[in-house]
Amino acid sequence: MSGPRRLPVVATRRFEHALDGLLDHYDSIRHLHPDAGSRALRLVDLVEGELPRLLAAQPDIGRPAHLSLLQSESEKSWLHRLAPLTAHRRLQAREWLLGDFWILYYRSSSAVYLASVRHEREAEYR
Repeated sequence: MSGPRRLPVVATRRFEHALDGLLDHYDSIRHLHPDAGSRALRLVDLVEGELPRLLAAQPDIGRPAHLSLLQSESEKSWLHRLAPLTAHRRLQAREWLLGDFWILYYRSSSAVYLASVRHEREAEYR
């Protein structure tokens, strides 16, 4: 007897860029707050370990993301480029609060795409 099907979790370049941006920001304020990056480093540990396993097993763990209210031009452009790659897969935008950070991801019937990450106090995804 096999368990539920686990979806592959794909970290996009856009997600990696947003994560790098967070790390750069925390590194830039380290002189003001010596432990400024500890939460971001914990996020990196989660992204490299638990997060893919959890999303592979439970891709609907987050809440539906209402991006029509938040979409920046870069978000619209990214979705436009992603659409042909995921044709017939019916993407569903979801977001999940993980500690102090929102993870934006897209779920399809065949994969989970990590799209972006932001601190909970940031207004929009990068």
